[in-house]
Amino acid sequence: MPAILDDPASPAIFRQSGASPLPAPGSALPEDVVPRQVTLRDRVTKATLVPFSSAEDVPPSLLDYLCSQINKEIEKGDTYPFMDAMSVPYFGPYWFSNFAAVMLLGSYDNVEAVKRVAMEGKDWEKECLGSFYIKPNYPGRSSHICNGGFLLTDAARNRGVGRLMGENYLQWAPKL
Repeated sequence: MPAILDDPASPAIFRQSGASPLPAPGSALPEDVVPRQVTLRDRVTKATLVPFSSAEDVPPSLLDYLCSQINKEIEKGDTYPFMDAMSVPYFGPYWFSNFAAVMLLGSYDNVEAVKRVAMEGKDWEKECLGSFYIKPNYPGRSSHICNGGFLLTDAARNRGVGRLMGENYLQWAPKL
């Protein structure tokens, strides 16, 4: 894979500038970055944006599903610069290296609740609406300037999911 600014094969960039405290790799999320309940465009359907600070916290079945979804986008060639599909071992650290949120149908109080339903065999194709990441755009002094990537699943199309994820990106990015 060619070297690009956002190369999934390169080491993660962590914030080294900007307001304190500076997050360390694998550190806990800020106290006010917690699962957020949202209502979709139909004004009835409830979903939750669940924040994750590392790929290790994401249930393997959900990680597999999200990886398959980004690979569909890569194959289309419209939104991501990558030429080749990603394997889960590349996707997990790439997407979840600093921070990522996953939108799931229903209500979740924490990451542990997501892990519990994953153990029960949750059908992510029906339940997962999308995900976004927030990470530094550059290393060093400019690492306080962030970058984001968004991924909508087929179950999310035309339901207002992209707008809700964008609004929450704007709320959470300054806190990270």
